[in-house]
Amino acid sequence: MNRAFEYVNRMGDVYYLQSKPGKSGHPKFSFTRKLTGEPVLQLPKGYEAREHPETGQAVIRQAKPSAIRPGEKLFLERAIREHTDDLLFIVDAEDRALIVYVSDMDADARLALMRQIMPMDAATTRGMKADMQARARHEKMMRFALVDAESRLFNLDRWCVLGGIDDWYPVEGNAPLSVLAEKYLRHLGQESFFDLM
Repeated sequence: MNRAFEYVNRMGDVYYLQSKPGKSGHPKFSFTRKLTGEPVLQLPKGYEAREHPETGQAVIRQAKPSAIRPGEKLFLERAIREHTDDLLFIVDAEDRALIVYVSDMDADARLALMRQIMPMDAATTRGMKADMQARARHEKMMRFALVDAESRLFNLDRWCVLGGIDDWYPVEGNAPLSVLAEKYLRHLGQESFFDLM
């Protein structure tokens, strides 16, 4: 039996790459938890595997080069840890932007309730907390969009859901990533986030 290409997401769930005939007759590739089509042994040339930051679901898409430098993503991840208090987040690099996703799930509060029902040792508590955090749903909150690739200047937008408007709302523009991070990351996970204009 042919083994399909496997992708393991942040939750530890295994997805299998398969193909089915598309409407045009060309194969249509997808990741599924259970194979229902023809197993695909490796990623097709020009495609990449990734997972949705919100849910962790694995998808296959045409590979997209990013104008975002790896060091910029690492910088933003470190800056979020420095400017926030134990925030559960994901930074995703898109073609010309860094998107910050945040979860409001409080694993410690949930574990405190569970410990009232059943005793847990430290190792069990750590394992359950790690599993809860891995399975937490994340929502997009901030976008650092590259507007000047040569000078490495970014615009900062925040996600807005007020009045049924689900879209990015501009906060500040044409600034280095470090300046925007220093000024705005402290608002992640805080009520003050909703006052950013």
